[in-house]
Amino acid sequence: MGTGHSIEAWTLEWEEDRATLRKMRSKETEADYRYFREPDLLPIRLSEQQRAEIITHLPELPLERRRRFVQQYGLPDYDADILTNERGLSEYFESVVKSYEGDPKRVSNWLMNDVLRMINDKGIPAEKLRLTPPYLAEIIRLVDAGTVNTYTGKSLLDKVEQTGRAPAEIVQAEGLAKVSDTDAIRAACSEVLAENPEQVASYKNGKATLIGWFVGQVMRKTRGKVDPQATRAVLEELLKG
Repeated sequence: MGTGHSIEAWTLEWEEDRATLRKMRSKETEADYRYFREPDLLPIRLSEQQRAEIITHLPELPLERRRRFVQQYGLPDYDADILTNERGLSEYFESVVKSYEGDPKRVSNWLMNDVLRMINDKGIPAEKLRLTPPYLAEIIRLVDAGTVNTYTGKSLLDKVEQTGRAPAEIVQAEGLAKVSDTDAIRAACSEVLAENPEQVASYKNGKATLIGWFVGQVMRKTRGKVDPQATRAVLEELLKG
């Protein structure tokens, strides 16, 4: 709208597919809106220069931020939409990406699948979490490096939130580093099979789905420190004997 034009009264409709506002109908009189003019308020007339200056000082709006997340970080529209629904969450995401220095989509996966659950359960905003952006980035790096497996990495989210301690410190203090030694994995698998002869018999009689149950038992025995895929391979080998 140019300078000097009067503001018209319209009812507008948002078209989601086109991301635009559409005029539905106009109101003939102010009484249609059931409001009255404030006699002490003077009309405001802005020049194009003033209007442009005001716009430059506005914060990044949600739709603009959503588009930027898609273009800058290569996120799917779905991810960008969720992450920009709340300003604090979007700022948390960008802080994690900066600390992580890796694939933004990987950060998005952790944030949407696990951290959002924590935020919703606790009813607190992202910026109030004791699981700070650098701590979340550290957990993802620990999983990437194979220092801990994904199961342990996800458990670290709650441990960090509860204690406020650094992830690496918790891993060291609680001995959570991933067990990759084949002999150690084999020993844990052998113990589980020896403790559950009925399930072993059922598996050998055709109940192949029990392999997942055996993996779970080994994970429980080792406090989640073994690699699930390696454990499954060892179990399958032992169960053939």
